[in-house]
Amino acid sequence: MGSVVRSRWVFVLLVVVFTAGFAHAQDTTTTPDPLASAPRGTVTGKVTNGTAASPAPSNISVTLLVTTENTTVLSMETVTGADGSYQFTDVPIVSGYAYVTAALYRDRIFNSAFVIGDAAAITMTLPINIYELTEDPSVLSISSSGAQVTAQGSTLEVRQVIHFNNSSDRLYTTSTDLGNGRYGSVLISMPPGAQVVSLDNQTRYIESPSDFSVLDTAPVLPGDVHVVVIAYIIPYDGNAALIEQPMNYPFNGQANLLISPTSLGVQSDQLPPNGEKSIDNKAYKNYEAALQLKAGEVIRYEISGAAGDANSVIGVSESNSNVVLVVLVVIIGLGILATIIALVLRGRQNNQAPKPEQLIGALTRQIALLDQKHAAGELPHDLWHQQRRPLQARLDELQGK
Repeated sequence: MGSVVRSRWVFVLLVVVFTAGFAHAQDTTTTPDPLASAPRGTVTGKVTNGTAASPAPSNISVTLLVTTENTTVLSMETVTGADGSYQFTDVPIVSGYAYVTAALYRDRIFNSAFVIGDAAAITMTLPINIYELTEDPSVLSISSSGAQVTAQGSTLEVRQVIHFNNSSDRLYTTSTDLGNGRYGSVLISMPPGAQVVSLDNQTRYIESPSDFSVLDTAPVLPGDVHVVVIAYIIPYDGNAALIEQPMNYPFNGQANLLISPTSLGVQSDQLPPNGEKSIDNKAYKNYEAALQLKAGEVIRYEISGAAGDANSVIGVSESNSNVVLVVLVVIIGLGILATIIALVLRGRQNNQAPKPEQLIGALTRQIALLDQKHAAGELPHDLWHQQRRPLQARLDELQGK
């Protein structure tokens, strides 16, 4: 499992909050303390710089965290030697507890893999890879995108998993410090008119509703799969709806589209039909293809047909998010999703924002389609006005009106 990067603020918060919780637990006399009776062992490791011609500096601060049931119960501190090595002694080794070490380098937190403790093996090694930084977006690409689209009532509910890759040997992030260790990374653009209703980690992203985009704050590791999970809704009345999603980075890989109910029709020059799939006793039409798109190009498809009953809405609960992951992971072949802890970024990454002409073009096409359906009597006036108003308002803003 690759190293996971976290912001300093999150790391400090974990230490402070959970160490306080540990102190409180020690005051409780009714519950035995597994740490007190555990055998003592040693945790060693080495901090290695994974960027070419960049040796790891000495005297890097390293923290050992011991966790159980998502709670940190112990933290210990040390510094690395001249060769980047470190050691923790007198560490309680509790079977079933998770052990991880983390190092602060260039204001980013890099950590080792999580290792499950075994009281019979009181020595463990937890190496840490650190990297130099880059904010050059050309090192990024998209390797796959899987979307599950369900027509419910008057909306299209879209659940999507996107995989990003970093081709360099540097950590992709931005250099602008926005406070509390927060930096932006990849920018995800959604189809015009989309409204975000759920994210895999609500505090990891910042939304920009006016640009129909979401900015991730978790940096992208070299040679690792960076995963974004997002859910949004788009107004839908059963008539043809044009969906265009800009790709802000080169796309070279598999794109999958699952559609439910199967009575819906889909037209796409990019994603041909490939039968049906049954997932959790529910049938989906499947559309898929290997795509090669340049940064700024779009994935485009058109949906039409009667929607299902409005008896389910995309929620933000953990259980619902797990269902979303299971469905999409099965389709795009992902084995394990790494959970990355991050914070809300209160700024934007200007060098990656969608170009205004891209949004103008997509908005113009959606408005034209709505007007066409309204003129043909296929779209009631009230519904036409309701769907058209936010799109026109954003278009006017982009055009300086």
